[in-house]
Amino acid sequence: MAAEPGAKRPVTDINVTPLVDVVLVLLIIFMVLTPLAEKQMYLRVPELEPPATQVVPPDSVPPDQVVLTALRSGQVLLNREEMTLEQAVDRLRPAFSGRPSRVLFFAAEDGVRYARAVDVLDAARRAGVNTIGMMTDPPAAAP
Repeated sequence: MAAEPGAKRPVTDINVTPLVDVVLVLLIIFMVLTPLAEKQMYLRVPELEPPATQVVPPDSVPPDQVVLTALRSGQVLLNREEMTLEQAVDRLRPAFSGRPSRVLFFAAEDGVRYARAVDVLDAARRAGVNTIGMMTDPPAAAP
């Protein structure tokens, strides 16, 4: 059987125009939504201390301030008293409830895993702490 002249055969070529249209629409949607999906955490990084400023080591912090230290052992220090994280949260809750201006100072021992430090900070936030000051080692003297 020979094909009759003028008979139409099915088109076997793929029409990519609708595919390109869909991909471009998806690209535009993702370009618009991606900036909105970013979560922002505002940090205030301390500037280099002037030489006249005296650095207070964690052992001599005034008693009216609260220092929470994450230890490598999994425990925490709350003003130099070793306890579990749950005990520290129970003590922080009454001290910080209704006092949004009070600052908790946070320190971590060398070698503490980042995930553990974040867990301690999250627990402090759950206890009602609104402002957390990060304690760091003093900068090394410039040569």
